[in-house]
Amino acid sequence: MYQKLIYGFLFIFCFDTYLFADSGDKSLNNIALIPLLQYERLSLSSQSVNSVSTGIIAENNNLTFMGLYTRYNLKEPLFENFPKQYHSIDILVDAKYEKHQYVVIFKSDSDNPVEGGINTYQSGLVYGYTVVNKPNFSCVFGGGIAIGNFGLTNGSGDNIPIIPVPLIRINYSDEIFEAKFEFLTSPNFNFTLAPKNKFRFIGDIRMDQLRDYRDIIYEFQLAYRPFSSNDEFGDFAGISIGIKNDNYGEFTLGDKEVDDTYELHYNAVFMQADISVLKLSTGYAFNGRSLYYGTKKENIGEGYFVNIQAMYPF
Repeated sequence: MYQKLIYGFLFIFCFDTYLFADSGDKSLNNIALIPLLQYERLSLSSQSVNSVSTGIIAENNNLTFMGLYTRYNLKEPLFENFPKQYHSIDILVDAKYEKHQYVVIFKSDSDNPVEGGINTYQSGLVYGYTVVNKPNFSCVFGGGIAIGNFGLTNGSGDNIPIIPVPLIRINYSDEIFEAKFEFLTSPNFNFTLAPKNKFRFIGDIRMDQLRDYRDIIYEFQLAYRPFSSNDEFGDFAGISIGIKNDNYGEFTLGDKEVDDTYELHYNAVFMQADISVLKLSTGYAFNGRSLYYGTKKENIGEGYFVNIQAMYPF
């Protein structure tokens, strides 16, 4: 697995080296580096979670790299002595050249990520081709392979570690509506109504599984942005109110069966404010639940959450 992953990254690296060489120094000089630091606390009636994230984003017109690590610490004991500390690792390399797009992803959510075995991570390498590329509409189709434990077995009961996956990307924008739909390992849809107005409505919806309605992860915000990109300092501040259905996990236990998993779900109404490099979100959290093995549910009540995020571009 490590060898396949390294080959994938080397392929992207070599391709982008060619791309940079072909386009001169402009691509290299225009790379923006954005370190990220985030702290979140979720406090419910019978469970509390503290999480700290750190990462970096590097991007320009042709390349996006994102690496993010998060550690979660739960306060109260869990069912059947499940661990109280978990880790998430997310890596994305997204490169494009003319009508071609190349994507490498790596994701691990576990108490013992990567070292815990193939159950604890997923990775993928995909290619897409731009079939439509207009100023306000684009469409990319393609596919590739994903590596991990997806619950599929052969006739002998052994895990099938490599499966084909599709790539679909659709973008649309005008003065009234902006939207992006992406399907790689799961569907993601986000949109903005009245994107040029000071008042705008923002939505983000994704779905990793389909066991019940709590698997539809969403966030909707009514936002006020007093400044525009044409102002002296740009669109650097805003406030919003919103509602969301959010989760932590699904975390797979290392060296265990693929069904030995833990998740935490909650709903929230919240307020959010951001000024330049700092974003603060806080609100009332309710309908908290722990989910073990994907089926066993435990009500963990209501409370509050606080999220502080700092990002500074170089």
